Amino acid sequence: MRAFELPPAPPPVFQPHRFEGGRPHEHHYDNTKRWYPGVGKMEKSLHTRSKARAEHLERILVGALPSQGHTDVLRAFESGTVSIHRIAECWESGRIHDLAQDLRTDSMTLGGAVDAALAWKERDVAESTHERYTTGVEHFKAHVGAEVDVADALLVDRLQSFKAARLKEVSKNTVNNDLGAVSVLASYAEMKGLIAERPRIKRYGYTTRIKYLEKADIAAYMAAIRRPFRCQQLLLLSTGMRLGESEVLRVCDVRGGYSEMRLSIRDSKTETGVRSVFVPPWVAEALRSHIEGDGLSGTDRLFNVKRRTVQAEHDRACGLVGIYECTIHDHRHTAAVALARAGIPLQILQRQLGHKHIEMTMKYATFHPDYADVAPHFERMGRILGLCSSTVGDDVKESSGDTLGDTPLLEGDVAGVGKGH
Repeated sequence: MRAFELPPAPPPVFQPHRFEGGRPHEHHYDNTKRWYPGVGKMEKSLHTRSKARAEHLERILVGALPSQGHTDVLRAFESGTVSIHRIAECWESGRIHDLAQDLRTDSMTLGGAVDAALAWKERDVAESTHERYTTGVEHFKAHVGAEVDVADALLVDRLQSFKAARLKEVSKNTVNNDLGAVSVLASYAEMKGLIAERPRIKRYGYTTRIKYLEKADIAAYMAAIRRPFRCQQLLLLSTGMRLGESEVLRVCDVRGGYSEMRLSIRDSKTETGVRSVFVPPWVAEALRSHIEGDGLSGTDRLFNVKRRTVQAEHDRACGLVGIYECTIHDHRHTAAVALARAGIPLQILQRQLGHKHIEMTMKYATFHPDYADVAPHFERMGRILGLCSSTVGDDVKESSGDTLGDTPLLEGDVAGVGKGH
């Protein structure tokens, strides 16, 4: 009697990502390529149980459509506007350009486009940012009308009208926030082929408000910070480093001895790619204690704590001491303001902070003693040149006894310009 032999195993079925259908035996192939040019991550059923057909459809989606610039067709497939069977039929019959044109001529009301754009953006931004976008586009929808075609709503004339109307009600910064939300709507409309290109609307210049902590706030804040986080927070408050820069610091980045310590920071914003940050003595002492206490050396990270944990500790400390609307990035402003008040040259402050352009550093000039009270000197200069509003048209007397207002032009006044007067 022959021994019972098992039949050979069947060849493996091509199912990189299998989509379960309505009945247990119905299996549809998913697209195996998860990332598409101009679209991003996408996983949708190809609605076929044939391996050869699935591979053919993937070649259309992955290679043919992106190579011919039809990413709008891919986006329509992702959103469910067009089926994979229609895409394949148009491609095989040479009518893919007609399909793309049909998709571009589809219309949508402003209300529908707003809802779709907010849903599209929700997964990419923080909740607070999404709320700001929602508020902005709702204002725009109320101004234009929800039933207006989105292409007509995004015309430059309508946007200018919306901008002018909002300025009568709110500040320029709020108008800019609303225009930013409308920009998200325009990006969605362009992506879906509802408009040919995004409209260009100039925003108002932002009025920068620097937030920083004063001496009493810092003392209370540092007392509320728990020991594992204290050294990092002290470093940020005293040097003006960015949080991200402190997170990648290693022991080998510490330079110098007990007399002077510097940190070598790899920063792409500087021309050399690396900048040297001066560490004040009280922070250097805390860093040495931190390194020795934790037994760190070589390439060990100085602060091996997750960012969300550091931010949670910061929020906890601020809540305990009653500091509101303060972020960790405001530590950088605190250090910059304090250094400016101490009279550090702005070029050195620029290197310490790692600003690529001096214009970024000049926003701290209002706190600098050499730049704070220059208005009286310019007023005197205007009177000397006869350009001041009170003296234009008047003859400037050249006698030694002439006074400019109630202050004589003496050598001491000129020399005092550089002394912070």
